[in-house]
Amino acid sequence: MNFETIARPYAQAIYDHSEGWEKDLGQLELALETPEVQQLIDSPKLAYKEKTEMFLSLFEGQIESKTSNFIKVLGESKRISLLPHISKEYRKLLSGTKGSSEVLITSAFELTDEQLKKVTDSLKGKYGDSLTVEQVIDKSLIGGFSIKCGDEVTDYSVKGKLEKLRNQIK
Repeated sequence: MNFETIARPYAQAIYDHSEGWEKDLGQLELALETPEVQQLIDSPKLAYKEKTEMFLSLFEGQIESKTSNFIKVLGESKRISLLPHISKEYRKLLSGTKGSSEVLITSAFELTDEQLKKVTDSLKGKYGDSLTVEQVIDKSLIGGFSIKCGDEVTDYSVKGKLEKLRNQIK
């Protein structure tokens, strides 16, 4: 299971909706590193609601209410153990490393400089200004191209469209 993929939307949500999470996330992350807290979260004897309440009681008066609410949301989803990953993704967003993305463009034919610039410019809006773009040729795509950045793949190839159509027909 790719924890970054699961953690990224949570990190993006707290990044998008307010500021000042670093201190609280740091505290929560430190607590999760202790064996006692890890045992609490992993315990099969407690319901997740109890685990969440016990975990939150450790930080009474020390964390903001928005952080408590966020922990409750994670608790309802049984994802408190994702906190270190969420914190890591959040720090990436803060530091702007989201802007230094490696992008792989796989196309059926070599893209012209103009086409590559057009695709790269549109990707900058999504992934940030400093992109490292690598282009690979794969004739099996028939036409079009696919874009891979991290664990996200966007397929604009003829082969991808045909496979989608075949799956719809089945």
